[in-house]
Amino acid sequence: MAELFLQELKPKFLTRPTHDLGFDFLVGFTNSRGGVNTFVVEVKSTEQSVLSFFAIDRGLYSRMVNSNVPAFLLIVDVKSNKIFCGWPERGHSSVNGGPGTIRVAVTEMNNLTRGALRERLLKAD
Repeated sequence: MAELFLQELKPKFLTRPTHDLGFDFLVGFTNSRGGVNTFVVEVKSTEQSVLSFFAIDRGLYSRMVNSNVPAFLLIVDVKSNKIFCGWPERGHSSVNGGPGTIRVAVTEMNNLTRGALRERLLKAD
C-alpha cells in the first residue's frame, strides 16, 4: 500500500535498497531546476487508530533526523486503509512518547495533503 502511494506521487525513481540501510525506500523527484530531490522513506504499519502523532523508536528517530538525505515517515493504518505522513525534525515536531520512543506529528493523506506532500518533494531549495 505504501509503495503504491509513493508511485501515485509520480517520482522520477522509487527503489528499495539492496542492502539494509535502515530505511524502506529511496525516492527521487525532479525539481524545477532540473535536479533530483532524493528522500528516504520509513514505512510503519499499525492496526491501532492513528491520530495526530505516531510513536517511533528513538534509534529510528535519530537515524532519520541525523541523515544527510531528508527522511519522512509513512504510517499505514491497515484496519482503515489510511496513510499518514510525518517529517521527524530535531526539536520541532517530536515530543517524548515514553521510554525508548519519540512521538512524531503525522497528517492523514487525502487529495489535499497528498498534493501538499508532492509540492514539498518537488520544491527546489
